[in-house]
Amino acid sequence: MKILVTGASGLLGRSLMTELAPLAGSPDALIGTARSRITPPLQKLDLTDEPAVRQAFAEWAPDLVIHAAAERRPDVVDGEPAVAERLNVGATELLARLAAGRGARFIYLSTDYVFDGKWPPYATDAQTAPLNAYGRMKLAGEDVVRAAYAAVSSSAFAILRIPILYGRVESLAESPVTELAVKVLAGRAFKAEDWAMRYPAHVDDVARAIALIAEQLTQEVHPVGGTYHFAGAEQITKYGMALAIAEALAVDSRLIEADPNPPAGALRPKDCRLDASRLLSLGFAPHIRFADGILEALAPFRDQA
Repeated sequence: MKILVTGASGLLGRSLMTELAPLAGSPDALIGTARSRITPPLQKLDLTDEPAVRQAFAEWAPDLVIHAAAERRPDVVDGEPAVAERLNVGATELLARLAAGRGARFIYLSTDYVFDGKWPPYATDAQTAPLNAYGRMKLAGEDVVRAAYAAVSSSAFAILRIPILYGRVESLAESPVTELAVKVLAGRAFKAEDWAMRYPAHVDDVARAIALIAEQLTQEVHPVGGTYHFAGAEQITKYGMALAIAEALAVDSRLIEADPNPPAGALRPKDCRLDASRLLSLGFAPHIRFADGILEALAPFRDQA
């Protein structure tokens, strides 16, 4: 089976390339694309360049597309909405239509920010109500995927909504979780938001969930698609994350002050806990505890403390 992964150089994409290798069966059957940070065997592809995408799709002829590329930073989306929409909605629609047109399966990565955070936990069929442009664009991405497959089959695509991600990073700024370590390492007092409830997910766990969904989609008999939710096992605020990061880096946590106010910038929901019972019914559960995952993720940066 030939698998195409977009955003393959990103935080989640790197884990996906490792996790999906057995499913692809051979190195040539797993194609990862990225716009930047291109290292072999990744292929450079600008997903907002329609002719280039059409040409690449015709050449690679994938059986399964996993669309992980997106602009995920809400404040960046607010600052450059037209640029973000071309990637988060326009590129998603193009890829979904190309995949549906050739009968390929499709997995779209969405977000818990499609909800307003007022009535958790959210089932897969709960009413959506995004508070910011990022959430609205990702919801629009869901809609264009469903529309592309309306004449094909609801069993041929899947949507996986995920919470905030962390894992092994190339730079601390790569994840909004490890980004906190920059402030911790600075050795100066700072405030960390202690308002929104978050459920951080390690990218290795998310990659395992995606591989499991891919297996469901590609079954010859009774493939199962639709919407899935991934929920991190632990509830924690950014302040709680900062404390765990300070412990992992062996830094004095007394410099960190809890801020009870909502964060500045784009509106964020207070609690978007997702109901992951559908994934649970497939036998999936997250394995990585936050304390363990963040300790490993920060190991290369510990000498900066």
